[in-house]
Amino acid sequence: MSYETIILGKKDGIARITMNIPEKLNPLDLVMREELKESFRDIAADKAVRVVVMTGAGKAFCAGGDITTMAGIRATAGRDRLKNVQELVRLMTSLEKPIIAAVNGFATGAGMHIALACDIIIASEKAKFRESFILIGLIPDMGGFYLLPGRVGLARAKELMMTGRLFDAKEAESMGIINKVVPPEDLEGEVMDLAQTLARGPARAYAMIKSALNRWPMSLQSCLELEANMQAIALSSADFDEGRRSFLEKRQPQFMGE
Repeated sequence: MSYETIILGKKDGIARITMNIPEKLNPLDLVMREELKESFRDIAADKAVRVVVMTGAGKAFCAGGDITTMAGIRATAGRDRLKNVQELVRLMTSLEKPIIAAVNGFATGAGMHIALACDIIIASEKAKFRESFILIGLIPDMGGFYLLPGRVGLARAKELMMTGRLFDAKEAESMGIINKVVPPEDLEGEVMDLAQTLARGPARAYAMIKSALNRWPMSLQSCLELEANMQAIALSSADFDEGRRSFLEKRQPQFMGE
């Protein structure tokens, strides 16, 4: 399938999604949101894909929603519009494959939350982040009330959401928003090294780890019950059998995701 606002490529078990409206800093416009949803449905159905890399073209990862399309929206239409785009967050978080965000530049508003919906975030030193909703009189959306406090805690989330201040990748790393900051020239190599490592790993175990952690926070009793059920599945998998045998035979495992 061809796309207008994104580029989707697949190679060696890695799917790469590039948001591609660089002249406008890759806004999440009405076309891009539909194409991103379709790309994640495609990836979910493709058994050859083991891991996803998500990035932006040019100077931005994603500069958030396209406010030029928001004039005159009333409450009912606004709710329907948001429910529609929220499906993107559901598709990303429920995808049974790891998603790596390669944040190359600005990740603001909804763009920041798209990055947060990924499982691992690696950012260039040139990356900038902002909870920009408050600057135009809106509240955070796209799962922000769930995704941001889980990484930074309630007090910090309130500060970032209420001030809408711009902050850089180093501060984002110190707050726990992102996993790693690298020089701009190293971003591609770091991300692809990680993607290749994950693509060789036990896909079924990744899916269960992601599913379990997306239910956090949970009670200890719920956690123990969940891990018992999931580990029972993992213990009976072909990947565990391969992992056990490769460990005993002192060789690298060849996981098949089964």
